[in-house]
Amino acid sequence: MRRIVTLSLALSGCALILLSGCSRNSDYMPSGDATGEQIFKEACVQCHTPVNGNVMVLKAEMASPEAIIERVRNGKGFGMPAFPNLMGDSVESLADYVLENSATQ
Repeated sequence: MRRIVTLSLALSGCALILLSGCSRNSDYMPSGDATGEQIFKEACVQCHTPVNGNVMVLKAEMASPEAIIERVRNGKGFGMPAFPNLMGDSVESLADYVLENSATQ
């Protein structure tokens, strides 16, 4: 019985950690003159830590401005929040920065 309680508490704790990392929606709003790099550092780096000089490793289907913009604006599942306030030049600048500084699988 004690093992079941311990296991239940451990699983609950893991679930909370996973769900608290990134929220479902973000109210982030960049400054009007923010560059793609600034936006990435302010809004994305909390969950997307650069590795080996790349901000991300993109799957082939994500390696286009349109795909990145769609993902940023709409999010995906519990891991990637939507950023509905990123529009126009801001989201385009972010997509360009991600593409220029990422590797593709």
